[in-house]
Amino acid sequence: MVSRSPYKSQTIVDCIICLGLAACLFANGAIFAIASQEPIRIGHAASKIEIAEKIQPVDFQPLIDDWATKVGGEKSIVVYDLDLDQTAATYNADKTYNIASLYKLFVVYEGYRKIERGQWGEDKLRCLDLAIRESNSPCAESLHAQMGRDTIQNIVENELGFKNTRVASIISNANDITKIMKLYYEHPDFSESTVEKIKDSMLNQPVTTYNWRQGLPSGFSSRVNVYDKVGWDWGGKTWNVYHDTAILEFPEINRHFIVTVLTQRIDHKKIAELGTRIEKLVLGE
Repeated sequence: MVSRSPYKSQTIVDCIICLGLAACLFANGAIFAIASQEPIRIGHAASKIEIAEKIQPVDFQPLIDDWATKVGGEKSIVVYDLDLDQTAATYNADKTYNIASLYKLFVVYEGYRKIERGQWGEDKLRCLDLAIRESNSPCAESLHAQMGRDTIQNIVENELGFKNTRVASIISNANDITKIMKLYYEHPDFSESTVEKIKDSMLNQPVTTYNWRQGLPSGFSSRVNVYDKVGWDWGGKTWNVYHDTAILEFPEINRHFIVTVLTQRIDHKKIAELGTRIEKLVLGE
């Protein structure tokens, strides 16, 4: 006669009970939502899968191609879907440009990092704000010099990974500009209070000597929050370069994108028209 351990029998019973419980939970759609657990949040392991299942990608490429072929001049465009964490459309994104005041995005990013680390005092905050809010402010040039031109280039290229950007020469491309805007959006180096300051600098840009929001931002209605940085160089009769890069927030549908538009010899009104078309596409109008 073979003796049977009561522990083995109990284990078998326990397994049967567990399997039955799991089957019941699965049948009721509750296998990942037991009442005592918190709902899955962005940043948890399953969040990207949930997002991908719930959010439909927007097909920007036909719109971007159509706009680009009609406006003349030179242009480079990147549209990045922040919610799906993927590029949504590109046009000539590797072409390098004189980026004018967009170089300030790299200087300001490092400036705020220095404040967060206690390397700079809060006396620099006004200058960091103006470098974004009023594009003709000389603040970024002063901050750039204080950082050291070689130092900031080393940080941008080797620490932050922007291989196509030369800050002192104000040269970059649409891919790198989009990536620095994505860093601002994800803000791994900043506190929430710093993020709020940056958002205000990019969103509220009243007309001073110039209208800083006459390009891409002016194409959107009040239904879209446009966190923008502009860079331009007026040639007397036309724009030598006119650039906009913006984080777009659609509160009604909780969608977020980056749009970077770098151009040569293209009127800013044409860039505004691109903004209008993007809004209509995203909102399905």
